[in-house]
Amino acid sequence: MLGQICHMVRRGALILMAMMPLCVQASDDWPLWQAFNRDFIQADGRVLADESEQRYSTSEGQAYALFFALVANDRAVFDQLLLWTHKNLAGGDLGARLPAWQWGKRADGSWGVVDQNSASDADTWLAYTLLEAGRLWHEPRYAAQGNLMLANIRIHLIRDLPGMGAMLLPAGTGFDLDQGGSRLNPSYFPVQLLRAFSNSDPSGPWAAVIDNNLKLLKAASTKGFVPDWVAYVPGRGYQLDPKSGAIGAHDAIRVYLWWGMLSRQDPMSPRLKKVIYGMNQLIPKHEVSPPLAVDAQTGATSGVSPASFSAALLPYFARMGNSSAQRLQSDRLIARRDAATGALIGEAPHYYDQVLTLFGQGWMERRFSFSSQGQLVVQWK
Repeated sequence: MLGQICHMVRRGALILMAMMPLCVQASDDWPLWQAFNRDFIQADGRVLADESEQRYSTSEGQAYALFFALVANDRAVFDQLLLWTHKNLAGGDLGARLPAWQWGKRADGSWGVVDQNSASDADTWLAYTLLEAGRLWHEPRYAAQGNLMLANIRIHLIRDLPGMGAMLLPAGTGFDLDQGGSRLNPSYFPVQLLRAFSNSDPSGPWAAVIDNNLKLLKAASTKGFVPDWVAYVPGRGYQLDPKSGAIGAHDAIRVYLWWGMLSRQDPMSPRLKKVIYGMNQLIPKHEVSPPLAVDAQTGATSGVSPASFSAALLPYFARMGNSSAQRLQSDRLIARRDAATGALIGEAPHYYDQVLTLFGQGWMERRFSFSSQGQLVVQWK
């Protein structure tokens, strides 16, 4: 009965003080999650990931918000997010199809799916979160949906590239190269998620994808910095991406974040440390805050990053043992908090900045972590 009461709690509902020690309400003491929930999640469970006239929502936004709702033990919001995703991005059957990556105002003024293609970074986080929600909340329905998503990812997004082996494509279509092969995104490979998939699906390609991701990073990050995109052509190997070259910016920042949050006991942790060392050498020896962009081939930096880059690098610097860089990034975050909310980051808070901060600061505050097998460890548990 107590568990049913906890699950029925909705945002804004009052909870009897006598029940609070039993119904662990982790979301109540996570101001950034509360602010994100208030400002970026609609009552129907749609995450607003875009401030333009189109008011886009993305599968990435839904997946990340679901993860944070699980970390916060906020099951009511979790169910709202999942229902909206199921109905609007997956045509009412999230188990049968991968979600469309973009939803919003179309050119003809109507509202709905704008691009039916899926996005594998969102798909993997969504599948992982459903699997972990099933385990942590003891809800078989979530786990069943997660396993169906994992099967669809395996069928539609894993490709055996000649000369490389199994790799996770960015999407089902749209990233093939004219000379063969594919464009690849290094930030789409969080090792902890792939490790959990390998345990859930031992016959799957997940361990091979982890190994091949290391090969990709070694080839593309010769100066210790990660590019946003890499091209792979069979017979020629890794090439500069035809669209973004060697630049690493808003996508690549997640690679440092994922590694920073990876369990020290994961065998890939020390191997990746030797590859993505660039930011650790750059700050604070040459720069105080992360640059907006880095050329992964030359190491040249440019631009001033948003404060969320500092949040994303907190776990990275903590794992590197770079206390000076860690302190500088923490100070920068304090200085860049939104005065009106006291929680959101930036003078004009944007969705992606809050997501990076929820990950980076949430991990630093020990609200969540990942086991050596990729399982989610949450504070409220």
